[in-house]
Amino acid sequence: MLNQDIIREATRLTRAGQLVEATALLQRMLRGERAPDAPPRTGGRIALAGPLIIDAKANAVEETDSPPQSEPPTPAQPRMRRALLDRKEGRSGIGLRGVMKRAPLSTPDIVPEGARFIERTYSSPAGSRGYRLFIPSRYRERPLPLVVMLHGCTQSPDDFAAGTRMNFIAEEQNCFVAYPAQPSQAN
Repeated sequence: MLNQDIIREATRLTRAGQLVEATALLQRMLRGERAPDAPPRTGGRIALAGPLIIDAKANAVEETDSPPQSEPPTPAQPRMRRALLDRKEGRSGIGLRGVMKRAPLSTPDIVPEGARFIERTYSSPAGSRGYRLFIPSRYRERPLPLVVMLHGCTQSPDDFAAGTRMNFIAEEQNCFVAYPAQPSQAN
């Protein structure tokens, strides 16, 4: 079921920052479809592009609390600065440091109709961890395959489920998907 050429191409796309394309390619592979837009093969392998190199020159800028010494501002300059600051404050996440609040994901973005996405906790002597479990709509109290999805350090199980759309593939393939939750403090 796993096609190494497709895995290599998905890796290349991921390294190139084309995450949507890489995800779509992997989803097609998991559905058993052929990748129509794979680059031409060379020697039985997908030709990988060389490393992306960005050449830039950095200029050191000294930060100070006082404004730069220049000609006195005209009456229009303070208004322009205030307008720019007001516009900046209206944009979420631009120029802000720290954690940004994201809009909550809607259930149709994560769970196909008729299926369930439950939240549970696993406990053992070593401690406990939360997780989300996708249960397909065709589940009838008999064993099904289980896929475990491990999210990145800035994601949650819900973010990962929405971004990968794995629950929709699991609905088609009739399998469970577990998303262990890793709190950022445990990274």
